[in-house]
Amino acid sequence: MELLKSLGIDVDTLWIHVLCFAVGYLSLSNLVFKPYAKALKEREGRTVGGEELAQKLLVQAAEINADYEQKAKAISASIRAEYDKNRQEAQRESEALIASARQEAAKLLEASRATISKEIASAKAALSAEVPSITAAITSKMAGKEISL
Repeated sequence: MELLKSLGIDVDTLWIHVLCFAVGYLSLSNLVFKPYAKALKEREGRTVGGEELAQKLLVQAAEINADYEQKAKAISASIRAEYDKNRQEAQRESEALIASARQEAAKLLEASRATISKEIASAKAALSAEVPSITAAITSKMAGKEISL
């Protein structure tokens, strides 16, 4: 106590200072320090939780993207298979139509050749029947007189 008196502090002043410090500390603790600590903890929770959530979402996005790519490849392969199948069917039909058209063209060609051969034969027969009269006419003209054969 003598030390406090030598410093010029008496006991009443000391208790007033301690009481002021306690009131100030409790006030600041309840009004500033605890709300600040609570806000800091909440912010850290949101930040850390947000980072964890972001990591989870990135992992889910990567999984969804991989799943999408796999399904897209499967669908693409399915479409390619269907396209190839339809193309082969169309090619077979085309070849069948071409073969049928060639056969029909060959038949028409043969029919035309047969018709032409018949017409040539009938023309030869008609001309053969007229050969004596044409020969008689040519001979008459050359001889200058009428000759009948």
